[in-house]
Amino acid sequence: MGLGVLEDKHLSHVPGTALLTDVDGVEDVHHDGRLNTSNLLHGKGRDSDVLLVPQPSNSPNDPLNWPLWKKDVMLFFICIDTAVVGAWGPMISPGYAQMATQFGMSYNRLNGDLGYGVLVIGLSCFFTNSMAVVWGRRPVFLLGNLLLFISSIGGYYAHTFGSLLGFRLIGCIGMSPFEVLVTTTIADIYFVHQRGVRLAAWGLCLSIGVGGGTIISGYIIEDLGWNWTYGICAIMFGIWIVVLFLFCPETAYRRDESLNTDLGKVSGAGQQAEQPAQHESPKVKADSRLSGDENIDVEVEIIERANTDASWSEKKHSYWHDLKIFHGRVCDDPFWKVLTRPLLMLIFPQVLFSFFAYGLTTSWLVVVGSVLAQLFTAPPYNFSISGVGLVSIASLIGAIVGAFISGPIADWIIKSMSRRNGGIYEPEFRLVLIVITFVLGGMSFFGFGWSLQQQDPWIAPAIFYGLQYFSVGFMTIAVYGYLTDCHRDKAPEAFAAINLRNIYSFGMNYFISDWISSQGPKEVFCIIGGIHVFICLCAIPMYIFGKRCRSWTSRVKVLEKVMKA
Repeated sequence: MGLGVLEDKHLSHVPGTALLTDVDGVEDVHHDGRLNTSNLLHGKGRDSDVLLVPQPSNSPNDPLNWPLWKKDVMLFFICIDTAVVGAWGPMISPGYAQMATQFGMSYNRLNGDLGYGVLVIGLSCFFTNSMAVVWGRRPVFLLGNLLLFISSIGGYYAHTFGSLLGFRLIGCIGMSPFEVLVTTTIADIYFVHQRGVRLAAWGLCLSIGVGGGTIISGYIIEDLGWNWTYGICAIMFGIWIVVLFLFCPETAYRRDESLNTDLGKVSGAGQQAEQPAQHESPKVKADSRLSGDENIDVEVEIIERANTDASWSEKKHSYWHDLKIFHGRVCDDPFWKVLTRPLLMLIFPQVLFSFFAYGLTTSWLVVVGSVLAQLFTAPPYNFSISGVGLVSIASLIGAIVGAFISGPIADWIIKSMSRRNGGIYEPEFRLVLIVITFVLGGMSFFGFGWSLQQQDPWIAPAIFYGLQYFSVGFMTIAVYGYLTDCHRDKAPEAFAAINLRNIYSFGMNYFISDWISSQGPKEVFCIIGGIHVFICLCAIPMYIFGKRCRSWTSRVKVLEKVMKA
């Protein structure tokens, strides 16, 4: 048992488990027990005992071999784009009360009909994910920005609810790549021990977009009208189409399977596979090293890196080559098989858990954001449209503080636990972060509803609203990191599966307003808080039995066919 994670009795190397850190004990020798890992690539500086998972190839075109500054610059541009996309969805919510009057609709109907956009995001994720898996990430990102640009222009000129809804649905299709592909891109270019901070950066920008966009849009709607929120977004997306074209190359890359030390692959003939977690290697030698004043003999097994002919002969692509929008198919699977795979992956315990944990938890944030105008324009608060937007300052602060804390904590936890676990990394170590979401998230939902019911001063529900974003950020990093490490080779499909939660958000939008009106915010948010606490508690059995679940999904013939479908 590795720190509470039950060992599997069937496979010597369970997919997802990887040798991440060396164990101290023999001077100047990288090793894990009887494994000499000197031939494997390691991190630098204080991470010099951390093995690179997955191992990069020798090709200069492998995204894992790109300079760190290039990776971070690219992620920076994508994250800024994500922030604008995050703002695009809820930016008109402060004006819902005004728009309902303008279009002659009830608040609940306006909120529910605009909620079709959430449904479209969830369904279109399957198509944009499949396109990215088969044809690469770059063309899908560019297409998403183009659709958002077109829909924003249309939204600016829309003067009827029908035209607004139509253009909004087009934009929601464009939003879908940012639901599934940013985290996939992070998995494409960063190693396991580097992903926590980058996932936090992505989550931060998304939250800044949702919260900060609402703050700004409140004043825009009040002074210029809701159409201008789309006009400003059209300008941003027009600029960012050019930015992504120039600075965000393709990240999908076909790497030799023997380098994927976290996937449990078996190399082809004539190659020595890297299977450090199996503690097997055909090459053994005795190595003498000085340890203190004693000369000791240490027998260690040599782990060789596999080299392919292609990786030796491949020349570095030019910048102009990287500007090509389409670089050919990056996956040989038929499009229709990739399209259906996310639904089939919901059978997997890891994916099903992630669907409920991430899906339901983040759906609450969408739901709460959609009823802010209803809650704060009514007595005793009587906020203006811009005042409703200012409530989102709380969510913005919560998201920023949470991101700066959760990212470094996430990476520190997996490295620390791996060292304590004899150098072996288990994806379940990511789930430890959910403890914070369990405690603070439960408090935030219960407190939000209670303070509104008691008509406390506005600062009380605002603080609890900010606490929701702070706590849920830890859940996002935990689940996305866990799912990436469990199924890195099928990460886009897994993310598309858990984003079916948008269907739930769509359903909630239809009755949440009437539910609050009839039952009161205290009862509504206490029920939501109770569901949230239960979901967080489900992480305990997932942590304990997660490794056996990963083994099971890789051994059962039906599930194996799903992964190869």
